[in-house]
Amino acid sequence: MSSVYGRLPVSGHYLRKRLRFAGFARRLAAFALVLLVAAMVIYRLGAIAPQALIGLLLLVAAVASIALLISAVGLMRVWYRGVDGGRTAMGACFLALLALFPFALVTYLAFVNPRANAAYTEALAPEGVAATVATPPSTGWRSLFAAPTAPEQPSIVSGRRYVADAPRVFQAARMVVEDSGWQVEDIIAGDPSLPTAPKPAEGDLGISGLTGIPIPTPRDSVDMEAAADPLAVPDSDQYRIAAVARDLLFGLPSDMVIRIVADDGDTYVDMQSMSRSTGIDLGENRRIIEGFLTDLDTAMAGLETIAAGD
Repeated sequence: MSSVYGRLPVSGHYLRKRLRFAGFARRLAAFALVLLVAAMVIYRLGAIAPQALIGLLLLVAAVASIALLISAVGLMRVWYRGVDGGRTAMGACFLALLALFPFALVTYLAFVNPRANAAYTEALAPEGVAATVATPPSTGWRSLFAAPTAPEQPSIVSGRRYVADAPRVFQAARMVVEDSGWQVEDIIAGDPSLPTAPKPAEGDLGISGLTGIPIPTPRDSVDMEAAADPLAVPDSDQYRIAAVARDLLFGLPSDMVIRIVADDGDTYVDMQSMSRSTGIDLGENRRIIEGFLTDLDTAMAGLETIAAGD
C-alpha cells in the first residue's frame, strides 16, 4: 500500500482567505454615486432647498470616503497577503473615486480662483478694485485660509475692441445672447444716463420715429414680431444689455451687464457678471465672460465674412 501511494505525485491546494468587506464597500460607493446624481437632479427640479442639497452632498462625501478607505485597505491585503476579492475591491475603489471627483474638482477650483463672486472687464470694474487690476489677486493654499474678500478680489478679464460700428457689434452680441439661452432683463439703446422717450399710453397705435412725441400709425404697419423681441431696438452708438445667465450644473443665476460703446470708428465691448446667490463663484463668472467674448469674436468674424461676400 505504501509503495503504491508513494508513486503518486504530490498534490494539494491552498486555502485563500477572502475580503469580507469588499462587497459592502462596493455597495456603499454605488449608493454614494447614485445619491450624488439624484441630489443634483432633484435640486435642478426645484424640489429641495440649497441647504438640503449641501447636507446631501456632505453625506455623499462621507459615504464615498468610507467606501474608498475600506477598498484601499482591502487592496493592500490583496497585494501583500494574496487575499481573494481584489476585483471587487478595485470596483469599489473606482466607484468611490468617481463619486469623490466633483468634490476634488471644487477643491481645485477654489485653490486656483480668487475668493470672489464677480468678474469684470477693465472698464466696468468698480473703483474699489483698481488695486486688484494692477496687482492680480493671490491664489494658492494661502488664499483658502484667508478672510473672504469677495468685493475686493474679483476676476478681471480683458474686454474686446472691434473695427466696426456699434449696430453691427450689437447684432453679433444679440446672436450670441440668443444662442446662450440667457434671460434678457432689459436693454437700453443710447446713453443710460439720458432720459428715454416716453412709452405710448395704453390704447395708442404706436410710435413712429425716434422723437419723444407719440405719432399715431396704422396698426398694420406695426411689426408685432419685432415689438415682442426684447432686443429689437433702434440703431445707436451705444447699447446696454442686462441679462441673467445660469451655470449648467446647478442653474445658479448670475446677473450680466453687457455694454457696447462706439468711439471714433471702433466699438468697445465691456461686461460684468455677478453671482446672485453665492459668495464664491469658483471662477464661474469669469468663464461666462470669457465664453461670451470668444463666441462674440466668432460671430463678428462670421458677419465680416458675409459682408465681404456681399
